[in-house]
Amino acid sequence: MKPYYERAGIQIFHGDCREILPGLPRVDLVITSPPYAQQRHYGFKPGEFVWEQVVPRALANVNVTDDGQILVNLGLVHKDGEVITYWDALPPVMRAYGFRLFGWYVWDQGFGLTGDWNGRMAPSHEWVFHFNRAAKRPNKTIPCKDAGRLQNGTVRKADGSLHKKSHEGRPVQSHKVPDSVIRINREMARNNGSHPAPFPVAFAVFCMDAFGGDVLDPFMGGGTALVAAARLGRRAIGIEIEERYCEIAARRLEQEALPLTEGAA
Repeated sequence: MKPYYERAGIQIFHGDCREILPGLPRVDLVITSPPYAQQRHYGFKPGEFVWEQVVPRALANVNVTDDGQILVNLGLVHKDGEVITYWDALPPVMRAYGFRLFGWYVWDQGFGLTGDWNGRMAPSHEWVFHFNRAAKRPNKTIPCKDAGRLQNGTVRKADGSLHKKSHEGRPVQSHKVPDSVIRINREMARNNGSHPAPFPVAFAVFCMDAFGGDVLDPFMGGGTALVAAARLGRRAIGIEIEERYCEIAARRLEQEALPLTEGAA
């Protein structure tokens, strides 16, 4: 397959990810934000895109290393006054391909969107589903506010009695693993031809810092995950079915002043 764009270890492929994924090398980390239910067509004809048939099958066929991690950002959808749990179709398909739903996190987007919301509280969060076949210890990337202070105190056992912590007297570590709540403000879509549902570069950087390695985004959109990978010096692959978004992603990457790939013109 010939990439739509390639430079400094970053590749973009234009097409249906279900057709492109089988030909790609293994990666260590998948970070992606596929369509939220049937909210948009994303290059498919009206009525042709069925979430349950497209997204789970694509994600189940990503080629990851033995301890590869898959992080999938999905948001809430409401219809006829109810939350539509369209993501229910994802875990069973992933499980059939050997993946387990290993974690489920909250992306705290910082502030609620303005509007009436039909009686609901203003939305300010989305989900991050974490799949894998084997656990991989996250990097300790979050500074501890009490770093260096000696630990003390007691903990209560099941029978109600108290005993000293096993690590009493040891200094608090400088950094800890990330929380299950990712606190990064959302990025609003702009009226400049950009993707209508972008996630922030900082969100992708947060996830990459946690697990490291080569990155894949099979629902690339405007290329945010690839931009984050470029800034961190990681190799990354993005797949996008709409050519206009491939072009947007390529332009964003060029603005990162990436070095030329060896042998490229």
